[in-house]
Amino acid sequence: MCHMSTQPRVHRSFRLRADTSERLERRASETGETYTSLAERYIDEGLRRADHPGIDFVDGPAGRRARVVGTGLGVWELIEVLRANEASIVETAKYLAIPEPSVTAALGYYGDYPDEVDHLIDRNRAIAEREEAKWLCAQRAMA
Repeated sequence: MCHMSTQPRVHRSFRLRADTSERLERRASETGETYTSLAERYIDEGLRRADHPGIDFVDGPAGRRARVVGTGLGVWELIEVLRANEASIVETAKYLAIPEPSVTAALGYYGDYPDEVDHLIDRNRAIAEREEAKWLCAQRAMA
C-alpha cells in the first residue's frame, strides 16, 4: 500500500452531525491542520485500526506514528527488534516482555505499510546519531 499523500485525491461529499463537525473544526484549530486534512487523517487511521487490530496512532518526537496498543512501543521499534532477533516473533516478544500477538500485530502492519515504517526507522536512526554526536562533542569539551 502507498502512503496516502502520494495518492490522487478524489472528491466526496457527505454530511456530518453538527456536533461532530464542530469538534473536528475545534481540533483542527488546536493542531494547526486544516479541517479537511484532519478529517482525512482520522478516516485513514480509523480504517488502519480496523484492518490492524492492536495498532493505534500517537504523536511522538519524530512525528505521528503507529504503535502497538498496550506496549507503548512504536511499530518501527518492534520491527527493529524483530530484525535483530532474526525475525523470531517468540524471541522478540521475550526480549521486549510483551505478548507474541503484539509482535504479530506490528508485523502485520509493517506488511501493509513498509515504506512508512522504514521511513520512521531511518528518521529515528538519524536523530539518534545526531544526538550521540552532540553528546560526544559535549563530553570532549568537558574533558
